[in-house]
Amino acid sequence: MFNEIRALDEQISQLRSRREELFKVQKTEAISLVRSLVNQFQLTPAQVNLSSLSRSQAPVKLKRPTTFYDPNRGFSWDGTLSGKGRKPEWIKAAIEDGTIEFFRVNVQRAA
Repeated sequence: MFNEIRALDEQISQLRSRREELFKVQKTEAISLVRSLVNQFQLTPAQVNLSSLSRSQAPVKLKRPTTFYDPNRGFSWDGTLSGKGRKPEWIKAAIEDGTIEFFRVNVQRAA
């Protein structure tokens, strides 16, 4: 039984390798064909709707996690108290009142 499973795993591995090889060959052939057709018919990227693919896309900026949250009013702020960004009025008031820690969001970080 275990020998059969090992044999099947080996076949799967060989088939995956063969698939990768075939994919690389066919991809190279497809690129060659596309370039040939573009040159033959003097096509532009816009004509074949590739304008959005011709430029590299800017990486997606990750949103900073919320640092402070007011549950009563639904306000949140993702800044820091060390001066990065302007503090909203409700944060300024909480600092003056000494209640800023009430609004701090405790984030559990993965270890």
